[in-house]
Amino acid sequence: MSTLLQNRARISGLVFIAAILFGIVSVGILYLIDENSFLYYGDAVSHLYSARRFVDSNDPGIIQMGTVWLPLPHLMMLPFSLIDSLFSSGLAGLVNIPLHAMTSVLIYKIILKQTSKPWIGIIGGILYASNPNLLYLGITAMTEAPFLLFFVASVYFLQKWVTEDLNLKLILISSVFVVLATLCRYEAWILAPAIVLFALFFAIKTKTSSNKITIILVSLVSFTGIVFWVGWNLIIYQNPFEFANAQFYAASSQAVERPYRDFLYLQPHNVLYIYGAAAGMIAGPILAFAAGGYFLHLKEKIKSIPSSVYFYMSLPVLFTLFTMFIGIGEMSQWWFNSRFATFLYPLAIVLAPLLLMKLEKINKKTILGFVVAGMFVFQIITPTFGVVTYLDAYGGWIYKQAPFAKHTADFLYDNYDDGKVLIMTGSSQAHRIMISSGIELIDFHEGIESFLHKPYFKEPWNHNKWIILGVEPDSDSANAAKFWTDNIEQIKTHYELVNENQYYQVFKLKT
Repeated sequence: MSTLLQNRARISGLVFIAAILFGIVSVGILYLIDENSFLYYGDAVSHLYSARRFVDSNDPGIIQMGTVWLPLPHLMMLPFSLIDSLFSSGLAGLVNIPLHAMTSVLIYKIILKQTSKPWIGIIGGILYASNPNLLYLGITAMTEAPFLLFFVASVYFLQKWVTEDLNLKLILISSVFVVLATLCRYEAWILAPAIVLFALFFAIKTKTSSNKITIILVSLVSFTGIVFWVGWNLIIYQNPFEFANAQFYAASSQAVERPYRDFLYLQPHNVLYIYGAAAGMIAGPILAFAAGGYFLHLKEKIKSIPSSVYFYMSLPVLFTLFTMFIGIGEMSQWWFNSRFATFLYPLAIVLAPLLLMKLEKINKKTILGFVVAGMFVFQIITPTFGVVTYLDAYGGWIYKQAPFAKHTADFLYDNYDDGKVLIMTGSSQAHRIMISSGIELIDFHEGIESFLHKPYFKEPWNHNKWIILGVEPDSDSANAAKFWTDNIEQIKTHYELVNENQYYQVFKLKT
């Protein structure tokens, strides 16, 4: 290995280690603040539940891939979710730390490719690694970290492909990473047709390539994940688009029930305002660097990287803005779903160095001042005025039922002896109780709309030792809870009320 490659490998290793250390320090700080902070996100709780149920459930196996949630993050978390202490604490999501670290390394390599300046690449990699909003997503069981890794990896190999004589191997690798991204988040689905269009454009444009058709065919690999998921939904649910319109669970169904849609639907100014506010809180002055870098790219016609690569990096952002505009995507000024704005961060970090290169030519002291302001000051003071991904998660943790769900889970943790538990609260609330209770998932029966025909629901006393009844259940359990609320005397004939709070009643079978 040449000295140059050795140095680059060493730098990559240092960026990776730095990102890991940032993650470990963040875990320690959050644990000291509140040991429940890894379970703040309701979605993180549901992802942990979805990962473990492949093994621990009443119907284990591949069927637990389900619909709506894409499966790859759950499969990645599966081994860690089977460790009870990691599962119940939310620390099974720490599998995302090395993913975040690998993304930081790829950011460094992308910047190095376009600038040929290692020190600028290091700044970019460390900026990405140390961003508090990305770190919080990187230590919880959310899907943004794996998505961003596979997305940025596809960018890295696409960049290499368009700058290294259209090597077939590189477009294939980029397409494979698109496949992985499409199995993490739906924002990646726009990348598959984009890769094919890239292949078509550059294959036609080049005069030296003799295998244009092969290039295009290879790029079609990027659709594999989408085809798999549509096929899975067709086979299992007899509807190839069940994930998009499943009652209670699909984004479109949930958006109609919540108030955020009204502010965004067909209102581009509001969409840009909400998204821009979150992006500003996440990236701060780096956005100004990025805007300046892109202006220089256009003005001075910087040729190191084609503009089309930057456009490709903007696609998840454009997809998110579009879904908000048509009333499917949800965000609010109280930082609800602010994490969607993290999809802009890789593009901002990659564009900013173009301005840094210009400033270096003007005055190295000036560039040093900008780096200190942009890298250290903003990242350090961000927690003082708000880590919006954390604030979003915490808002969900303290909202209405969530604290009472934890109280109910704590009661079960202390008092559960054995037997099945029929839980009629709706999936979102149920998952919080199930995970924190310390009870194996196989011991729960869910009273949701699709299971109302089950014997354990019709005659619970013959199948369940415990019943948890939600006072304000989620929509997917509304009819179940209402039925037994209306027939509460029948429940009391067989069960005794052993715990009650504002939102939940816990019954235990009489002996």
